[in-house]
Amino acid sequence: MYMKHAFEMPDPNKTLNFQSQRDCLFMSGEQCIVTQGIKSRFTSPINNTQQLVETVQQQLTKQPEGTLAFGVLPFCKTQQAHFIIPNKTTRWERPAISSWLKAELSTLNKKVNHIEAVTYLQNQAQFKSSVNAAKQLFSETTLEKIVLSKQVDLTFKDPINKELVLSQLLQQSRSGYHFSFPVNDHTTLMGVSPELLLAKHGPHVLSNPLAGSIPRAASAQQEAKHKKALFNSHKDRFEHAVVIEDMEKVLTPFCNTLDVPLEPSLLSTATMWHLSTELKGELQNQHTHILDIANKLHPSPALCGKPTQAAYSHILDLEKHSRDLFSGIIGWCDQHGNGEWVVVIRCAQLEKYQARLFAGAGIVSASEPTLEWQETDAKLKTMLNALGLTLQDIQQLSNPKENAEL
Repeated sequence: MYMKHAFEMPDPNKTLNFQSQRDCLFMSGEQCIVTQGIKSRFTSPINNTQQLVETVQQQLTKQPEGTLAFGVLPFCKTQQAHFIIPNKTTRWERPAISSWLKAELSTLNKKVNHIEAVTYLQNQAQFKSSVNAAKQLFSETTLEKIVLSKQVDLTFKDPINKELVLSQLLQQSRSGYHFSFPVNDHTTLMGVSPELLLAKHGPHVLSNPLAGSIPRAASAQQEAKHKKALFNSHKDRFEHAVVIEDMEKVLTPFCNTLDVPLEPSLLSTATMWHLSTELKGELQNQHTHILDIANKLHPSPALCGKPTQAAYSHILDLEKHSRDLFSGIIGWCDQHGNGEWVVVIRCAQLEKYQARLFAGAGIVSASEPTLEWQETDAKLKTMLNALGLTLQDIQQLSNPKENAEL
């Protein structure tokens, strides 16, 4: 529903020619939007929603009918959003993408790249200390939830084959929202997000926030136990309810009707189970721009905390590192204000020899620091697998003192 658009369909006799340093990719469900080349780049502040929407619309009105703008908004509201107007946009169906994958994976060098260095920007001891500090804040302030993140920098001996990484991502994860975005001439943001912040098509909007997680298990019997444990977890249900309450509060003023299920469902990725709720609404004004709503939802409690502003301030104090694009939002919009935007998680920023991986966990009063660290480790697996690595690979190379227990 949300991907229907007047995109150019590819020539069935041609295969996808994707280059990560010049092209964008956004895959939703069975359809994939792929761009070729960059007609123009522009930036916009995101601390003023009206200015953001006006900037995007001004750029799109200069273009032929059907042109899309692809963009990424960072986590921090003081930073700039990055946008690209492509030379060409095509829509591919999953079978065509699958054919490209088989050809691509058969010709690319699949040799595992050698890692030379692993650096945790926040080691295990520091992360646990931050979790404990956050738990103290719950008893001293109005804070109900805060999301804390960690970053891991990997340095490789040989250049990273970004097209191969994308191919592996598409192959290993059929669900979720795959994305690749050339931030600049040197850096590509790549990942597969399970979480839809907002999709809009005419008067219809859809949001699918996730909060509350547990790793996948190896056996069907253990999987059933994990699913039951997550669904019945008081801690995870509370964390999820905090998010849904806030999302509903933001969406309600825009909508004539808003359907919010009474309890969550379970959603799986290749590595995790999540508590999931779909919020479906009909807008009062179908001409409302998707970024007008999305930028008010962002950052959501699923990526920041609640109350949002208080959580945001404490994150800056507790994390000691810039999230940059991690836990921002990425997507596209058209000239009529429609589009689709997802949260930037299960991702990495890839340069020639370096990859920066990100993972976060929602912290509430019932959180256990060790379990939260383990959850962030599990969330790193998506990008590690795409890079041909395991958690054990990076744990063996990381400094034992840096990653020591408290």
